[in-house]
Amino acid sequence: MIIRFWRAFAGSDDVLDAYADHLRRTTFVEMAELPGHLGATMARKVRGTDNELVVMSFWEDMGSAGHFVKGDFDDAVVKPSTQKLLKSFDLKVEYFETLVSTGVVGGHDRPAPSRKEI
Repeated sequence: MIIRFWRAFAGSDDVLDAYADHLRRTTFVEMAELPGHLGATMARKVRGTDNELVVMSFWEDMGSAGHFVKGDFDDAVVKPSTQKLLKSFDLKVEYFETLVSTGVVGGHDRPAPSRKEI
């Protein structure tokens, strides 16, 4: 399995919630229709007043991961509306080949907890 990894900063919780909603309604739906797509997830880490986030998508192999590419293989696909929303983001993605794994990847699909819940 290949993990496609991308990092960004969402700033406020409101921006994080808006971006998570965008992923749920559009990007993750588009990915799910591509051959070899195994799933995707977004995770966050609170850094001061910012929300650092990572988006990971899972693919059967590098050929499958290439279905989501629009440009150079390691260019991030960040729509203009998303660029305006986020505080900053990586222009490139990274790919990792899974060597050993166990359990369920992805967890659950629910709104991210507020800082008060963490």
